[in-house]
Amino acid sequence: METENKNVVLVAYDFTSVGDIAIENAAQMAKLLGYKIFLLHVINKTSRKNLKKANETLENLKTKLKKIADALATKYSLKVECDAREGSIFTTIANVSKEIDANFLVFGTHGKKGIQLIAGSFAMKLVKSCPIPVFVVQKQAQGNTFKEVVFPLDLEAGSKQKVKWAISHNKQFNSRFHLFIENYNDEYTQKRINADINQVKKILEKHNIPFTENNAPKKGNFALNCVEFAKNNKADMIMLATDPDKITWSLLGSPDERLIYNQHKIPVMCINAQDLKVIIGGL
Repeated sequence: METENKNVVLVAYDFTSVGDIAIENAAQMAKLLGYKIFLLHVINKTSRKNLKKANETLENLKTKLKKIADALATKYSLKVECDAREGSIFTTIANVSKEIDANFLVFGTHGKKGIQLIAGSFAMKLVKSCPIPVFVVQKQAQGNTFKEVVFPLDLEAGSKQKVKWAISHNKQFNSRFHLFIENYNDEYTQKRINADINQVKKILEKHNIPFTENNAPKKGNFALNCVEFAKNNKADMIMLATDPDKITWSLLGSPDERLIYNQHKIPVMCINAQDLKVIIGGL
C-alpha cells in the first residue's frame, strides 16, 4: 500500500465461465474508480493441453484474448490491456502485478473442488503469492458498489492490521465497515480482543470512517457465523487478512477457506499481512 500504484485492476483470465465472472467484477470495480483493466492469461501445461485438444495455436489464443479485451473496453467504456504469459499462475500473476503496479487482482473461483481437495486450494495459493489485495469472486457483480464491508476481527495475526487497507478502501469506495468480533470464553483473552477493538475503532474514528460494532455469537464457528452475518446484512464483500507464512489449508476447510469459498458466494477481499509487527496506533 506504500508504493505508488498506476490505477490498474489486474484480472486472471482462463477462458472459462469463472473467468468471465472475474472480468465482470473487475469491470464494475474499474468503472467506479476510473481505473483501467489488465487482462492476463497464464500459459501453463493445462493451457497447452487444451490448445492441443482444440487443435488451436498459441497465436489463436492471443487473438481470442485480444478480442475479449476489445469487447470489454467497448461494453464498459474502459481502457483494457491484455497479455498472455508463460509460467505458473502462482508466480506469474504475482510478478505481473508488480510489473504493472496493479492496485487489485480479481480472481474467479468455482470453489474448492476436485483435485484441490487433495492438493490444496488454488485460490489460497494464489492469494498467498500475490503482493496486492486479491478480490475472490464466485458470482456476477450484480451492481456491487464495494461499500458495505464486513471486517472480521479476532486474535489471528494480521486481523487488526488490515485496518490500514480499510482506510485506503474507504477513500476509494466511500465504504462503511461492519466489525464482526469474535467472543472468547476466558477473561484474559477477551481483554486482549477488547484492546484490539478499541484500537481499531480509534483509527476508524480518526479517519472519519463509518462503522458498526457487532459481536459474533458465542456458539458456532466464527468464520461461518461471519458469512451468515454478511449475508443477513447484504454486505458487498468480506475483508480478510491472510498470513502468507501460515499454512491454512485443510481437507475439511480452514477458517480462511470457509470465508473465501462461502456458500452464499459473497466476494472476499484477501490482504496478505506481510508486516505483522507493524504498529498501527499511529495511523
